[in-house]
Amino acid sequence: MPTRQEEAGARPETNETDRLAALRRHDILDTPTDRKFDRIVALVQNICRVPIALVSLVDVDRQWFKARGGVDIDQTALDTSVCALAIRQRDVFQIDDLTADPRTASMSLVTGAPYLRFYAGAPLVTQDGQALGSLCAIDTAARPGGLDAAQREALSLLAEQVVELIENRDAIRERDHAMAMDHASRRLQATEDRYQAIVDSAIDNAIIAMDADGIVTSWSAGAERIFGWTEAEMLGSPADRFFTPEDCEAGIPDREFRIARKEGRASDERWHIRKDGSRFYAHGAMTPLLGADDPGFVKAVRDITAEHETKVALEDARRTAEVVTTAARLGTFDYDLIHDVLTWDDGARALFGLPPGAPVSYQEAFLRGVHPDDRAGADAAVQSSLDPAGDGLFETEYRTIGIEDGKLRHIAARGQTFFEDGRAARLIGTIHDVTDARLAEAKLRETEQRLRFANRATNDAIWDWDLVRNHVTWNEAIERSYGHRLADVEPTGDWWIDHIHTEDRGRIDASIHAVIDGGGTDWADSYRFRRADGSYADIRDRGFVIRSDAGDPLRMIGAMLDDSERMSRERQLRDEAVNLAEQVEVSTAELERLWSASPDLIVVASTEGVYSQANPAWMTILGYEEVEVIGRAATDFIHPDDVASTARALAIAQVGELPPYVCRFRHKDGSYRWISWAAAPDRGEIFAIGRDVTASREADEVLRQTEDALRQSQKVEAVGQLTGGVAHDFNNLLTVIRGSVDLLRRPGLSDEKRVRYVDAIADTADRATKLTAQLLAFARRQTLQPQVFDAAASIASLQGMLPTLTGSRIETRYDLPEQPTLVLADPSQFDTAIVNMAVNARDAMNGEGSLAIKVEMVSELPALRNHAAIQQDHVAISIADIGTGIPAERIEQIFEPFFTTKGVGHGTGLGLSQVFGFAKQSGGDVGVDSEVGRGTTFTLYLPLATAEKPADIAERLSLQPLEAGTCILVVEDNREVGEFATQALSELGLGSHWVADADAALVELDRSPDRYHAVFTDVVMPGRSGIELADEIARLHPQLPVVLTSGYSNVLAQEGTKGLRLLRKPYSIEELAEVLAEATNQPVKGGS
Repeated sequence: MPTRQEEAGARPETNETDRLAALRRHDILDTPTDRKFDRIVALVQNICRVPIALVSLVDVDRQWFKARGGVDIDQTALDTSVCALAIRQRDVFQIDDLTADPRTASMSLVTGAPYLRFYAGAPLVTQDGQALGSLCAIDTAARPGGLDAAQREALSLLAEQVVELIENRDAIRERDHAMAMDHASRRLQATEDRYQAIVDSAIDNAIIAMDADGIVTSWSAGAERIFGWTEAEMLGSPADRFFTPEDCEAGIPDREFRIARKEGRASDERWHIRKDGSRFYAHGAMTPLLGADDPGFVKAVRDITAEHETKVALEDARRTAEVVTTAARLGTFDYDLIHDVLTWDDGARALFGLPPGAPVSYQEAFLRGVHPDDRAGADAAVQSSLDPAGDGLFETEYRTIGIEDGKLRHIAARGQTFFEDGRAARLIGTIHDVTDARLAEAKLRETEQRLRFANRATNDAIWDWDLVRNHVTWNEAIERSYGHRLADVEPTGDWWIDHIHTEDRGRIDASIHAVIDGGGTDWADSYRFRRADGSYADIRDRGFVIRSDAGDPLRMIGAMLDDSERMSRERQLRDEAVNLAEQVEVSTAELERLWSASPDLIVVASTEGVYSQANPAWMTILGYEEVEVIGRAATDFIHPDDVASTARALAIAQVGELPPYVCRFRHKDGSYRWISWAAAPDRGEIFAIGRDVTASREADEVLRQTEDALRQSQKVEAVGQLTGGVAHDFNNLLTVIRGSVDLLRRPGLSDEKRVRYVDAIADTADRATKLTAQLLAFARRQTLQPQVFDAAASIASLQGMLPTLTGSRIETRYDLPEQPTLVLADPSQFDTAIVNMAVNARDAMNGEGSLAIKVEMVSELPALRNHAAIQQDHVAISIADIGTGIPAERIEQIFEPFFTTKGVGHGTGLGLSQVFGFAKQSGGDVGVDSEVGRGTTFTLYLPLATAEKPADIAERLSLQPLEAGTCILVVEDNREVGEFATQALSELGLGSHWVADADAALVELDRSPDRYHAVFTDVVMPGRSGIELADEIARLHPQLPVVLTSGYSNVLAQEGTKGLRLLRKPYSIEELAEVLAEATNQPVKGGS
């Protein structure tokens, strides 16, 4: 960016040869250090608050430092010299940020150590207009805004002083030269030519010879240049001519002659006058011409106006520095090391929290006021600056804690040590409160760190293009997202352009330069960018141009967004759109062909069912031309019996897809055809397709009738088989009962035989009861009493009984889990199922072999008998034998009632039927895995119960006996059973009353509500069932218990007992007494 000085204009172009000649003429290059120059550098560091200050002289191919502060080197190559730019300016030349200026950004001292960032330099211009170099202030941190006005003015004044020092050095050298010439002239007065040559050669000094009366007798070329008069104009003129009127009036010329004559030399510094009337300040030395034939005087005059003005300016600068120090709230210090006296101004005191005028010392003020964590470092910085082997520069930062106000401050201190006789004499410098700057820097570092983290976190490749140097900087995303290693990426815009797809390259090059060259700032475009692996990414790129105040493009910053996924989707959508269009075109043609060639009825109708389009199949199937269909409603063709259902179907089709619907349509000849319709709404219309299913309907009807006949035949066969099986088993049982009864009727029967015959009748009745229960279990019509119990524990309790059933030649192994295997089922039926499977296995092994019983939990019920698998936890009880196995063709028959492969008299064929029925009614299933010759495994699956505690099957309930006088209302539609019940109750010492149906029971309870302690009712009766009677009693007599009894009930099988107690028929007197005791008494746990 341009500096303010560049805006004001550069110095007029000078001849570089003349400038270098002037530099040589002053003979200052590679001369020893000079404290006068060093002090000026120290002042620049303090006033401008910079770590580096230089007096830099620009040579042919280098810049050499006459004085330096903050650096160790004494020269650098010219290509790293910012001073080479400064000497072309009139005034102070500044660059706020060297990295942002294309002229300096690539300099090695900027890109590498010491990483210079700020530069301000005042040109060192001699009186003859030649810039020898610059006095410069340099910082390693950018300084927006540069130096303030006071600092720039001080830098300019100090630069002028440097020039004066250089020229004064020349003057002193020339003065000494003139004195030597004067001495030679006194020695060689006779050699006029040599004297004149020496005089004429001293062009920077005026050599004037005068006679004893002060009349000019010789006027050198230097005198002509300095005073402006030619020798011809001055010869014969009095010396008063080049003195000022006021000096002449004061007698100064006469006094110089008098002193020179008396003391041999008169020298002074004063103002003189030129031919044009202007004045200049000069150093003059007058000596008498001793030993000459014509006595007189010679006067050497040198123009030291610049030096004089520098001295004045230095004084002004000193006063200005005091003002600036005060205005900038700086503090100054002066440490007299010889006398160990520390002097602070009030500004320094304030920065250490002391009041004005407070006494100070190195230990009690300086070290005491420095933060404890920084104290050692600050003291070390002071001691380092006092080392005579060093440059004496003192520069450090530390924190102070106000001695009296306790405030924390950040302080920047700079100073210079002056040495005498090889030891440190004084340390002078300034301290500055930089608290705000350091806090701001901390926030800036935090912000920069967040920016770095964000830069690393983003997947966008961020680029920074220096347009002046064509230098591009990338962030890490160029490697992370596109595979290009940062070390391999060429930092030029050409590299980026080369990686753009050839089809996009020219367009992007033109579009971005249109913005850069056209004065714009914002640029955005899309293109394909080549990744490191050779593939291309779709990029959406955006950039912003940064311009100088003059509008010149300096930098461009942007970010590449990988848009490949979105572009891929867009391309896919475009391809799909093209494919869809092609498909639509093909589909339209196919639809036209389908419309014309379809053998099915196709029609488009309004939502009211009025046809707007009909295909040619209407003629083929129903005999109607298209014009005979269009405009008519569907109901015009419907069979009268189908009108209502068709209206419902039309309502469905108006809002959604119509499930297949069949109705009868009238043919043009008056007959009807069965049409199967499918319809759906589409943009306010109904699109329907109808297929003539008349022939299939007729065939289906024939097939249905045939299937009904077949099922009836199968049912008759099954009933015959079932009837035969039941008749066979029950005839066997009745034979025992009838025979036992006949024997009991014989006279003279002994008590022993009587008991034996009664026991035979009782045992046979129990067998008949079990047979009935097995039949109901297979039919899934038995009334279960489910409860939660542990299946493994239940099988463990059967371990003592099963060997008795299977026999001693069968070895039974058990694999039972330790954790509970809870199921919800009827425990009694569960035990029966296990016994049936075990007995079946025994018979399969002919009473000899091994039997394995295993209980485990499984995560699913496998697919069985065309039923899909169920993902639910189950308990699996497996019983495996090593018997003969079951042929595959008989697997599906083994669960049929009365199916058996055993001999006559060996089994009923209902054992596995009971297992199958119990499993299904309990929500489970039973599976079979068998191989002929190797054995069979039956697995009973029951759902895993969620109860926390299974019922304790060993828990028994002890009941209080029924009290005498207890009366039971017996409701039984079968007189014989009713009389048995009343007789049994009488035998138990209880009262009873029998009624034949539910209505009679309600009448009796209404008549004598307090007489009865319980109601014992059959379930299946004419009129109301026992369940319905129990509901009515619960409503009218809520405290009266009800006990149900039934041999079989469809209602009980499907709905259960609804919490009521149930006594299965046939029952014994003891079972009747127990269930009534349970109903009329609260059960008490324990007892025997």
